[in-house]
Amino acid sequence: MAAAGTYRRADLALSGEPVETDRLWLRRFEEGDAHAMWLMLSSPEVMRYVPRPVATDEGAERAEFIRDLRAGERYKFFYGVTWKVPAAAARDGLLGWVLMRPTEDGRFVEVGYWFRQEFWGMGLATEAGRAAVAAGQADLGVPDHDLFAYVLQGNEGSFKVLSKLGLSHGQDAVVDGLDVWEFYGPGAVMYEDTVRGEDS
Repeated sequence: MAAAGTYRRADLALSGEPVETDRLWLRRFEEGDAHAMWLMLSSPEVMRYVPRPVATDEGAERAEFIRDLRAGERYKFFYGVTWKVPAAAARDGLLGWVLMRPTEDGRFVEVGYWFRQEFWGMGLATEAGRAAVAAGQADLGVPDHDLFAYVLQGNEGSFKVLSKLGLSHGQDAVVDGLDVWEFYGPGAVMYEDTVRGEDS
């Protein structure tokens, strides 16, 4: 665990350079990704372990995404994920996203991802996650022991993906009133307080 404020969101950003894997292309979000974002936000299965309601207003969600994208701050730690083959990318559009984002306290850099349900079970989160972690560590200067992730308890799929990305389940915690599993990079010093946020 780094000192508080080590990784300040206001001072950092991913380079924006595309990242390539065997099957995938990781790049900045584009305004044309708004519909795919809506497909994820409106999917009960995608949102099952996300602490926000399933979206019901496509117009509002698309407008918010484009507004935030143009503003530049909210999505500067995200990679949009598409197929690497151009024809497949044009056909399917945005498959999902991965992020490498400083935690609010600046002690860690968080690993996260969402993918459209129709592309689950294909190993995409693991493939894109490995590439994003490597690129994000280089861009942000993050050692393994400052990597962090958390998921709602019961999310067995993400438990497996994060383990494949080299993070280990460190402890259970309550964050903003939610029961979560916390994952840490090799050699990390874990949070001492296992109840944080609104319940702390």
